[in-house]
Amino acid sequence: MKARHHLAFFILILCCGSLLFFSSELLLPDAIKKLIFRSPAIDTIGHFIGFFVLTWVVSSILKLSLLNSLFTLFFYAALSELGQYYLGFRNAEFSDFFADIAGISLYIFLKYTYLKYKLFTLKRIIKTRESAKVILNQ
Repeated sequence: MKARHHLAFFILILCCGSLLFFSSELLLPDAIKKLIFRSPAIDTIGHFIGFFVLTWVVSSILKLSLLNSLFTLFFYAALSELGQYYLGFRNAEFSDFFADIAGISLYIFLKYTYLKYKLFTLKRIIKTRESAKVILNQ
């Protein structure tokens, strides 16, 4: 059941991204399209979103722990930018590397916060049930 939720979430993100891309190509005026798609910030946003989704895939589908995912993807981000430095048709930028790190870190933070909240809620439910048992036994 959990795998279906992950697959549905991934398909939803893919469909929304495709819809946004194609609608922006068809519906936006040329002046705005040139402003948005020529901007180097769109590349940085792509790195942020790409590494956010990659971290989600690595930690959820491959079942790596958050700490292993963090170090593995930090290393991968550094190697991908280093590889781009040596390619003739690509260029390495620190802003892309920092966007990669920010995407990874945001996912790790959100997932860690969710897990802590889930644990807190579970402890509160257990404590409530235990206090209800004590009251019933008296």
